[in-house]
Amino acid sequence: MSDVNASDSLFFRIAPYLGLAGTSLFWAGNALVARGFNDSIPPLALSFHRWLVCALLISPFILRAFLRHKDIIKQHWGKIGVLAFLGVATYNSLLYTSAQFTSALNITLVNSLLPVATLVLAMPLLGQRLNLKSGVGVLFAFLGALYVILHGEPSALLSLQMNAGDSIMAAAMVIWSLYSVLLRKWAIPIPGFDLFAILLGLGLPMILPFYVLEHHIKGGFEWSYDLAAVIAYVAIFPSLCAYLLWNYGVTKTSPSTAALFAYLTPLLTALLSIPFLGEHPESYHLIGGGAILAGLWLSQDMGKSVKPPTPKPRT
Repeated sequence: MSDVNASDSLFFRIAPYLGLAGTSLFWAGNALVARGFNDSIPPLALSFHRWLVCALLISPFILRAFLRHKDIIKQHWGKIGVLAFLGVATYNSLLYTSAQFTSALNITLVNSLLPVATLVLAMPLLGQRLNLKSGVGVLFAFLGALYVILHGEPSALLSLQMNAGDSIMAAAMVIWSLYSVLLRKWAIPIPGFDLFAILLGLGLPMILPFYVLEHHIKGGFEWSYDLAAVIAYVAIFPSLCAYLLWNYGVTKTSPSTAALFAYLTPLLTALLSIPFLGEHPESYHLIGGGAILAGLWLSQDMGKSVKPPTPKPRT
């Protein structure tokens, strides 16, 4: 019996980290299957249809979540609205918009600053502190991700050209960091799946007016089987599955620890490109990947001392 309890305890300890690694895998697949579709569908159209398909898939649960937690929603409506705006309506819309103006390399480089931005926000908002071990871990993971992104050629940084798309991506990165920190800080007392369903139900209508405006300016797009498959993938995995795993990981570890797993995304994207795109394994995969994993191990305790506030009972 004690062995069973020990194995259960071990699973629950590592489950948040497995969930965050799964999030990075889905994000990597997102980058892989969405490559080359920037010209096929406008950014807000992609964002809207992504969340629309996701909402249709779980529509019965959205209605149930609103009815089941209506009292809590009334109590925390402002905070829930902010989370829906940041996490659902804004982040991916800005991400897809940035891809219209800048390169995939620039997007990945800007996004590699996500853990740093999250840590900077977590310090004043959550009272988080960074010790030497975790600081070294953050540095290792950042340098490892940078090495993979640049294909082992640091000199490639010198040839980068920054543009408006990079500023849009930087705004998206800060918004995702703020979403993660506020999700932990506010600790809204609604179970993870139900909270996601509520955020989706509120966030999707927020995108609609901007999508309509984009459609009026740019026009529509042509449907194809490939585009439908891409939208289905991003609706199920980077949307539904990744958000649930990310939210779980953030609440069970810390926003800063969760953000570090974003460094796995360029590594996993590169590794997935080997079987699916016929690319070849290179030494920078091993070197950069080793540095990322070492950084994650060193930083695994970062933010554990920061506990989400216990919601006060209603009187």
